[in-house]
Amino acid sequence: MGEFSLASLLKDLLPASQYLTNVRMKEDSAENVEFAVKLQDGVLVPIDSHWAVEKFQAIIDAEESKDKKAMVDARDKLASAYRTKAKTIQSKYIVPPKSVDFAILYVPVESIFSELTSYRDPSSKELLTQELMKKYKVSLAGPNTLSAYLQSLHMGFISLKIQKHSVKIYDDLRNITSRFDKHFAGIDGLRKKLEEAISYTMDFGKSARSIKNTLENIKDPDQVEKAAKEDVDKIKVLNK
Repeated sequence: MGEFSLASLLKDLLPASQYLTNVRMKEDSAENVEFAVKLQDGVLVPIDSHWAVEKFQAIIDAEESKDKKAMVDARDKLASAYRTKAKTIQSKYIVPPKSVDFAILYVPVESIFSELTSYRDPSSKELLTQELMKKYKVSLAGPNTLSAYLQSLHMGFISLKIQKHSVKIYDDLRNITSRFDKHFAGIDGLRKKLEEAISYTMDFGKSARSIKNTLENIKDPDQVEKAAKEDVDKIKVLNK
């Protein structure tokens, strides 16, 4: 029942590519963790469920019979069952760097989860949740707590993808900008070359016209002599 409930949550909240089913965390062990959520670089978060329904029923029965001693005993046994499970999870499924250095123990019923989170050790008065995390690096999670955790993981995956795409987009834009700079530098260089070519062409045209006029004068000496005579006559008139 616990595993079925956990599977439903994972299916509803995470893409199939982001978690694994029945994962062997240690090569030398035949034990498989029920599920493992994949983080960045393939690091796994082990999640195993436990539903000590009979022990919880004993608490309900003791409450109904108003037997305080039986109630205390039933609560101690429920806490003990989850201690044992947490110890098993630590020894078999928490294996850094393949996994993170903690695991999640899923409690499929909110009423049992509530009972466990409010339980304190009779001697140390320490909360069971703190004890399991300190001794075994195992965190308890009920349906609502795990749902919130998985949703935050999913948002983290989305943010990571966006970040990766943003980095790629930035690199592409930077590459394009660099190419544009080179492109416009090439255009500016081409403009200067064209201006030089136009200037050279204009100078060449002036020189060509001068050469043409000289050739035409050489080709018709009579016209040269006539022009020279006209110039002399003009000078004489001016002198008078």
